[in-house]
Amino acid sequence: MADSTPRPLLGFCLSLIAAVMWGVLPVALKELLAGMEATTIVWYRFLVAFVVLVLWLAVTRNLPRITSVSRRIQLFLFIAALGLCANYSFFSYSLNYVNAETSEAVIQLTTLFLILGGVLVYKESFFHIQKLGTALIVAGLLLFFNDRLATFTSLDNQETLGVIIVVFAAITWVVYALLQKQLLRSFSSVQILVCIYAVSIIALLPVISPASVFDLTAWQLGLLTFMCLNTLIAYGCFAEAMNCWEASKVSATLALAPLFTILTLKVIVLINPEYAFSDRLSLLSILGAILLVLGSALTALVPLFYQRRQAARARATITS
Repeated sequence: MADSTPRPLLGFCLSLIAAVMWGVLPVALKELLAGMEATTIVWYRFLVAFVVLVLWLAVTRNLPRITSVSRRIQLFLFIAALGLCANYSFFSYSLNYVNAETSEAVIQLTTLFLILGGVLVYKESFFHIQKLGTALIVAGLLLFFNDRLATFTSLDNQETLGVIIVVFAAITWVVYALLQKQLLRSFSSVQILVCIYAVSIIALLPVISPASVFDLTAWQLGLLTFMCLNTLIAYGCFAEAMNCWEASKVSATLALAPLFTILTLKVIVLINPEYAFSDRLSLLSILGAILLVLGSALTALVPLFYQRRQAARARATITS
């Protein structure tokens, strides 16, 4: 059994590493799309992660027993797999139309959609502080796109199409996340991922071109390797952070990912002013990104606030 002793500093550092890895990921993806299709990139990421995790579960004798669960759970697992597969694919494909800053900003809608999904599916409460977080997310998006809102009135616009695809990526991730809440009653998070990767590897076979890996330049091959390792390292850091720090604080730290995307591209543009794959955000747009992060972080911290309030009420009841 994993050691769940609270270690806040380690939890923060691991969460920060995951946030940096996920923040840099769309920058690398945008570059690699020049040499490989989005679905093929996703397939290789899933394949490498699947092989490593299967070996780990085999060594620890913890492979998932799919036949031991009900048909209902098997169906949930299959739908969750399709949801996460679609999320990875849509997000990667969207980078054919938008730059990394935009994709990372719009994908923050997952926070808002997850709240709404929790309210509709699990009848969870919608706290006042979550309403504030939601308002900050909406305000952040409006500020982020302040100079581009007019262009979104046309579906013929390339950026509009890219944003729509990212929105679909956010929706499909929420489908996976909501189902995982049910699946965790039967499997560990790693077991769920192994099953999801297995289904996704098979599901993507008709739409990929694995042989294109042989046409990549050394630089592109390095990017693909980085993305495969990114999937493993970022998730590993995230899982271990959840083991030694409050989940709400981990989620709040992960909300910093868009800022790392923006910072990475600012550094790249500073080094190479001719770099093509950057939106060169204005100060107002950067302010919008900060509001997005604040809204996401605030919403993520709500469970912690709620738990502490419940604990305080319990102590007051005992002492009264």
